[in-house]
Amino acid sequence: MTFNAATRPARLRFSHLGVSVMDIEMMEDFYSKVLGFTVTDRGASSGLKIVFMSRDPDEHHQIVLATGRPVGMPANTANPAFGPSINQISFRVDGLSELRILDTALRDYGIRNVTPVNHGIAWSLYFPDPEGNNIECFVDTPWYIEQPFRQVLELSLDDETLMTRTHEMCRASKGYRPYSEWRAEIAARMAAQQAGRRLA
Repeated sequence: MTFNAATRPARLRFSHLGVSVMDIEMMEDFYSKVLGFTVTDRGASSGLKIVFMSRDPDEHHQIVLATGRPVGMPANTANPAFGPSINQISFRVDGLSELRILDTALRDYGIRNVTPVNHGIAWSLYFPDPEGNNIECFVDTPWYIEQPFRQVLELSLDDETLMTRTHEMCRASKGYRPYSEWRAEIAARMAAQQAGRRLA
């Protein structure tokens, strides 16, 4: 079969992620109690126990937990903080106050290795779920700087101080500009790529 590069790719939007797990009850408890997901369905198929979870009534499921992860799967050889097969699962959060609520909930739940990171383009919390899958919850900032970039996020600062310090940090960093300008540039590049694909 020959791939036709002139054909436009199908329009896709990300929908959901499935995670293979060892202890499905423990994982359901964490995703519902700490991350606020609701179980929308559960059952068994193809020899697996499956739990469907969502935070959006328009999406039947955003996370699917399914048994079958092998016990003793080796850790990521480059950085054990990232999962052996899933590098990370990322969720957008509505604001810094929500990020602080999550930080407290994680610590109350007993998750101790929470890593707050300032990426310049986003304020993030990284933490493992109970089976070691790396999760990021983040808030976008109004600025773009070249990635990867990471500094310690000082969540103890009030919003105004954190905004001011992040903006100063971004202004001194490579590629700095408003995120809206960067998004417009990327949109134009994507459109040109698609047009070029059709013309090829």
